[in-house]
Formats: sequence, structure tokens, C-alpha cells
Amino acid sequence: MVTNQSVEAAPALGGTRWYEIRRTNGVYSIRQQGTVAGNDGVHRWMGSIAADKRGNFALGYSVVDGTSVFPGIRYTGRLAGDQLGQMTLGEASVIEGTAAQTHTNSRWGDYTSMNLDPVDDCTFWYVNEYYTVEGAASAPLGNGWQTRIASFKLPGC
Repeated sequence: MVTNQSVEAAPALGGTRWYEIRRTNGVYSIRQQGTVAGNDGVHRWMGSIAADKRGNFALGYSVVDGTSVFPGIRYTGRLAGDQLGQMTLGEASVIEGTAAQTHTNSRWGDYTSMNLDPVDDCTFWYVNEYYTVEGAASAPLGNGWQTRIASFKLPGC
């Protein structure tokens, strides 16, 4: 089983902490865990994680830095045989936001979800929200959130 939570990865910097939990002889324990957070000042939170049939993990999350990285969607992953506790596949962008939320009456990412396609148990489907100039201009009170659905496979599956 895999799960994740939002954490303070460094002072005033959001990150995504992930866990793999296994059950052996009826006893649950954490097999591995890690935190996704860069040294670039970009917050990464509101994540969702899933594992494919080969044991590879994909973790998606929201990003923002408050100045130049607008609310967007990114993901990372690891292969089953990689070093424990590491997301080794680097970070990729689903979509970068193009505007900042300027009103306090809206939030995003609460419904982020990473799921595995039951047809092949290899295709990850990820949904999250991002913010655009066009959305902000067309929405009342600046609630210009957009939803994006992405799909991808990790190498070897």
C-alpha cells in the first residue's frame, strides 16, 4: 500500500512525504519512505500516489513558489528496483500555471488523485487543478481554477 501527506520539508517550504506500507504475517510496517522537495523554493504538496503492477510508483502534486512558479501540476516516480526511499525518475510537468490566485476565497488541489488503469495495470491517470490567466479573467471573483487529467506509463511497464 502507498500513501502520502503534505509536510513542511524545510522551514516555510511545503513538500510531499510518501510511504510504502507492507503487511507481513499480519503485521504492517513501513518498508520505505521519502520526501519530495527541491532546493528551488517551489512548494510541492496536495499529492497523490499509486503503484503499478510492477511495483513502480508515480506521485503527482501541486506546485507554486509565490513569485514565478504559478499554481501548476507536476509528478515524479520511481522504479521497483531503485534505491529505497528515493523518487529517482526526476520531476515532470503536467502543466504549468500562468497566473497567481489573488483572492483568498478559493483553494485548490483538495481533490488530486493518482489512479491506475485497470485495463493494463500500467497506465497512471492523474487529475489535479492549476491556475491560468484566461481562467482568472473569465471566472467570478478570480476563481479561475482549471482541471487537468494526464496519463502516462513508467519505463518497463
